[in-house]
Amino acid sequence: MYTSPLIQNEIINLFGDLIQSKILERVSKTNFYTILADETTDISQIEQFSLCIRYVDEQVFSIREDFLTFVPVYDISGEGLANTIKETLKKIGFDLNKMRGQGYDGAAAMRGRFRGVQAIIKDMYPKVLYTHCVSHSLNLCLSDATKSQDIRNAFGVIILKNKIKEIKPNSQSTKLKSLCETRWVLRHEAVMLFKEFVEPVVAALEKVQSECSGTDSSKRAKILIYLMLLIKFLV
Repeated sequence: MYTSPLIQNEIINLFGDLIQSKILERVSKTNFYTILADETTDISQIEQFSLCIRYVDEQVFSIREDFLTFVPVYDISGEGLANTIKETLKKIGFDLNKMRGQGYDGAAAMRGRFRGVQAIIKDMYPKVLYTHCVSHSLNLCLSDATKSQDIRNAFGVIILKNKIKEIKPNSQSTKLKSLCETRWVLRHEAVMLFKEFVEPVVAALEKVQSECSGTDSSKRAKILIYLMLLIKFLV
């Protein structure tokens, strides 16, 4: 029945090899390509290098970006990561002399001018130009923009409204109420509304925490999530 993990993994690997061979076939028909790479830690705390390739598909005359593979890495220095890229591309069958571009994030190990991945690969292949990932640059700009109180407040309202619509689609309200200092009835309404929106509020704070990583907003969101999920608070 092919339910053995060993057989299933073998089938997955066969599919992966087939997809890689088709991508290699397409790239071989074009003159140049760019390599895109990023590193992350998986659930088992192993550093994984994700490799993608950017090229012109001559059949439809459009630019494609295809995922190639995940590669476990144990040397995360610039030299170690550069060797990983080079050896992986060689193993799959790509002609490294056709490489004309490399795109990474702004981490020192990747973009460093002397010992970063881009510098080491450029020394080996002088025609390979480095481009700082545009999406990463945009994310840095947005993170810096959230340091402005007005922009941070606007993002917070938008995120919360979206989470309320997503999690509580039938709710008549899309925002929380402020606590009134003098009238208990209005305080009661605010508390009951907050009770209804606990889940969307936590989801919105989690989004702020992840998307504003490293900022005061992210730290405050983390603290609020912790406090809101305490059993004493909920009771």
